[in-house]
Amino acid sequence: MNIAVLVKEVPDLEARVQVTGDGSGLEVEPKRVLNFFDEIAVEAALQLKHASGGRVVAVGTGLEALRRALAMGADAAVRLEDPGLEGADPLTVARALAAAVAKEGFDLVLAGKQGTDTEAGLVGPMVAEVLGVPCVTGVVGCEVEDGSLVVTREADGRETLRVPLPALLTAEKGWYEPRVPQVMGLMKAMRAQIPAVSLADLGVEAVEPLPSQGFQGPRSRPEVRMIQGEPEEAAAELVRLLRDEARVI
Repeated sequence: MNIAVLVKEVPDLEARVQVTGDGSGLEVEPKRVLNFFDEIAVEAALQLKHASGGRVVAVGTGLEALRRALAMGADAAVRLEDPGLEGADPLTVARALAAAVAKEGFDLVLAGKQGTDTEAGLVGPMVAEVLGVPCVTGVVGCEVEDGSLVVTREADGRETLRVPLPALLTAEKGWYEPRVPQVMGLMKAMRAQIPAVSLADLGVEAVEPLPSQGFQGPRSRPEVRMIQGEPEEAAAELVRLLRDEARVI
């Protein structure tokens, strides 16, 4: 089974983020990692390869993310590198990823359910639409049976679906615990020559991204107020504050 994994490089969840002085953009500490949900997708791909054989190819834009996928055990990686992908519209990204995946050939495409930067969850389903294959989101379990997949996903509870191949699945937390790469894997990934392809190579034209109106930081939290007195008096005062000042009841 040829498995393509879509990977995205995102800011580390502990990286400092500040709104620029004029509110037109963000200043993000340059600490980049493989997106958390994509890391689960890489692990799922490796587990499926172990069970059914085949090859795992990571496809994405970020060099560090691709190296992490290789260090975990992916067989190869393809890097999308083009000025048109800087801050690109999700549809442009999806079309580029779909073209790269189709060029490599695939039976199954895996991706994280969303990026931890924008939390949009758009690109995976868009790639499936461009490729013309079925898509199941929020997957927490998958088995190969008679040339199709039996997939368990998180919905309002859990549901199980049978999905024909080829298909695209997006990974939810709980499917697998991503492995920690071994030192030899990390060293091999650092030496790997990752081929780069441009939008022109893929026959994809960039779409003008929607402009952002601006950014605002979170509001400062009000000072914590401690209510003194006996329990009955404190409870009555709390109700008064919630009704008269906070106006939430």
